[in-house]
Amino acid sequence: MGAITFNLVRDSVISALDQNFPGIGIYGEEIKQGFEEPCFFVKLFPVSQEQLLGRRYQRNHSFDIHYYPVEAEEGEEQRQNEDMHEMAERLYNKMELVPVMGGLMRGAKMRHEIVDGVLHFFVDYNFQVVRETAPDPTMQTMEQEGYIRG
Repeated sequence: MGAITFNLVRDSVISALDQNFPGIGIYGEEIKQGFEEPCFFVKLFPVSQEQLLGRRYQRNHSFDIHYYPVEAEEGEEQRQNEDMHEMAERLYNKMELVPVMGGLMRGAKMRHEIVDGVLHFFVDYNFQVVRETAPDPTMQTMEQEGYIRG
Protein backbone atom coordinates (compact mmCIF):
# COMPACT_ATOMS: atom_id res chain seq x y z
CA MET A 1 0.00 0.00 0.00
CA GLY A 2 1.37 3.42 -0.95
CA ALA A 3 1.66 6.45 1.26
CA ILE A 4 -1.23 8.84 1.83
CA THR A 5 -0.09 12.17 0.42
CA PHE A 6 -1.46 15.71 0.74
CA ASN A 7 -2.69 15.60 -2.86
CA LEU A 8 -4.38 12.24 -2.29
CA VAL A 9 -6.32 13.63 0.68
CA ARG A 10 -7.36 16.72 -1.33
CA ASP A 11 -8.37 14.56 -4.30
CA SER A 12 -10.39 12.30 -1.99
CA VAL A 13 -12.32 15.31 -0.63
CA ILE A 14 -13.01 16.55 -4.17
CA SER A 15 -14.08 13.04 -5.22
CA ALA A 16 -16.49 12.77 -2.25
CA LEU A 17 -18.07 16.09 -3.22
CA ASP A 18 -18.36 14.97 -6.84
CA GLN A 19 -20.05 11.68 -5.87
CA ASN A 20 -22.46 13.25 -3.37
CA PHE A 21 -23.33 16.42 -5.29
CA PRO A 22 -23.53 15.53 -8.99
CA GLY A 23 -24.20 18.44 -11.29
CA ILE A 24 -22.43 20.99 -9.06
CA GLY A 25 -19.07 22.19 -10.40
CA ILE A 26 -15.98 21.71 -8.25
CA TYR A 27 -12.81 23.80 -8.37
CA GLY A 28 -9.61 22.99 -6.52
CA GLU A 29 -7.07 25.53 -5.28
CA GLU A 30 -7.77 28.06 -8.03
CA ILE A 31 -11.10 29.46 -9.09
CA LYS A 32 -11.34 31.08 -12.49
CA GLN A 33 -13.24 34.25 -13.27
CA GLY A 34 -16.56 33.57 -14.91
CA PHE A 35 -17.19 30.31 -13.02
CA GLU A 36 -20.70 28.89 -13.17
CA GLU A 37 -22.82 28.77 -10.03
CA PRO A 38 -23.67 26.71 -8.10
CA CYS A 39 -20.18 25.37 -7.45
CA PHE A 40 -17.73 24.29 -4.78
CA PHE A 41 -14.21 25.63 -4.29
CA VAL A 42 -11.98 23.33 -2.21
CA LYS A 43 -9.16 25.07 -0.35
CA LEU A 44 -6.60 23.01 1.56
CA PHE A 45 -5.56 25.16 4.49
CA PRO A 46 -2.39 24.75 6.52
CA VAL A 47 -1.33 21.15 6.83
CA SER A 48 0.75 20.11 9.81
CA GLN A 49 2.74 17.07 10.75
CA GLU A 50 4.03 16.26 14.23
CA GLN A 51 6.31 13.39 15.16
CA LEU A 52 4.77 11.14 17.79
CA LEU A 53 7.17 8.26 18.35
CA GLY A 54 9.87 6.85 16.13
CA ARG A 55 8.57 6.77 12.56
CA ARG A 56 4.96 7.56 13.56
CA TYR A 57 3.58 11.03 12.73
CA GLN A 58 0.26 12.82 13.25
CA ARG A 59 -0.97 14.65 10.12
CA ASN A 60 -3.66 17.32 10.20
CA HIS A 61 -5.38 18.48 7.00
CA SER A 62 -7.73 21.48 7.29
CA PHE A 63 -10.16 22.32 4.50
CA ASP A 64 -12.37 25.29 3.73
CA ILE A 65 -15.02 24.19 1.24
CA HIS A 66 -16.68 27.24 -0.31
CA TYR A 67 -20.15 26.83 -1.75
CA TYR A 68 -21.29 29.48 -4.22
CA PRO A 69 -25.07 29.25 -4.68
CA VAL A 70 -26.96 30.53 -7.68
CA GLU A 71 -26.99 34.32 -7.38
CA ALA A 72 -30.10 35.56 -5.57
CA GLU A 73 -32.68 37.76 -7.25
CA GLU A 74 -33.58 41.09 -5.65
CA GLY A 75 -35.29 40.41 -2.30
CA GLU A 76 -34.45 36.66 -2.31
CA GLU A 77 -31.40 36.91 -0.01
CA GLN A 78 -33.28 35.24 2.88
CA ARG A 79 -34.15 32.22 0.73
CA GLN A 80 -30.55 32.04 -0.48
CA ASN A 81 -29.30 31.91 3.13
CA GLU A 82 -31.78 29.12 3.89
CA ASP A 83 -30.48 27.19 0.87
CA MET A 84 -26.89 27.59 2.07
CA HIS A 85 -27.79 26.32 5.56
CA GLU A 86 -29.49 23.32 3.92
CA MET A 87 -26.32 22.68 1.92
CA ALA A 88 -24.31 22.91 5.18
CA GLU A 89 -26.59 20.23 6.69
CA ARG A 90 -25.87 17.98 3.74
CA LEU A 91 -22.12 18.65 3.96
CA TYR A 92 -22.05 17.72 7.68
CA ASN A 93 -23.59 14.40 6.73
CA LYS A 94 -21.66 13.62 3.54
CA MET A 95 -18.20 14.83 4.58
CA GLU A 96 -18.07 12.99 7.91
CA LEU A 97 -16.51 9.90 6.33
CA VAL A 98 -14.47 10.26 3.14
CA PRO A 99 -13.01 7.22 1.36
CA VAL A 100 -9.27 7.17 0.75
CA MET A 101 -7.16 4.20 -0.41
CA GLY A 102 -9.69 1.57 0.60
CA GLY A 103 -10.24 3.10 4.05
CA LEU A 104 -12.19 6.01 5.50
CA MET A 105 -11.05 9.36 6.87
CA ARG A 106 -13.27 10.85 9.58
CA GLY A 107 -14.00 14.58 9.45
CA ALA A 108 -13.44 16.51 12.67
CA LYS A 109 -14.00 20.07 13.90
CA MET A 110 -16.74 20.60 11.32
CA ARG A 111 -18.34 24.04 11.32
CA HIS A 112 -19.78 26.49 8.84
CA GLU A 113 -20.48 30.16 8.33
CA ILE A 114 -21.93 32.35 5.61
CA VAL A 115 -19.80 35.33 4.59
CA ASP A 116 -20.77 37.74 1.81
CA GLY A 117 -23.22 35.30 0.24
CA VAL A 118 -20.79 32.34 0.26
CA LEU A 119 -21.03 29.27 2.49
CA HIS A 120 -17.71 28.32 4.14
CA PHE A 121 -17.69 24.75 5.43
CA PHE A 122 -14.62 23.89 7.52
CA VAL A 123 -13.51 20.30 8.18
CA ASP A 124 -10.29 18.65 9.36
CA TYR A 125 -9.05 15.19 8.43
CA ASN A 126 -6.45 14.02 10.95
CA PHE A 127 -4.71 10.66 11.02
CA GLN A 128 -1.42 8.97 11.79
CA VAL A 129 1.13 7.94 9.21
CA VAL A 130 4.22 5.78 9.51
CA ARG A 131 7.25 6.87 7.54
CA GLU A 132 8.77 4.04 5.57
CA THR A 133 12.46 3.30 6.05
CA ALA A 134 14.92 2.04 3.50
CA PRO A 135 15.59 -1.64 4.02
CA ASP A 136 18.97 -2.51 5.45
CA PRO A 137 21.33 -4.10 2.93
CA THR A 138 21.46 -7.85 3.21
CA MET A 139 24.67 -9.50 4.31
CA GLN A 140 26.84 -11.47 1.96
CA THR A 141 27.36 -15.15 2.68
CA MET A 142 29.73 -15.99 5.43
CA GLU A 143 31.74 -19.16 5.97
CA GLN A 144 32.48 -20.18 9.50
CA GLU A 145 34.92 -22.80 10.65
CA GLY A 146 34.89 -24.18 14.09
CA TYR A 147 36.57 -26.92 16.02
CA ILE A 148 36.45 -28.37 19.49
CA ARG A 149 39.57 -28.65 21.61
CA GLY A 150 40.03 -31.93 23.17
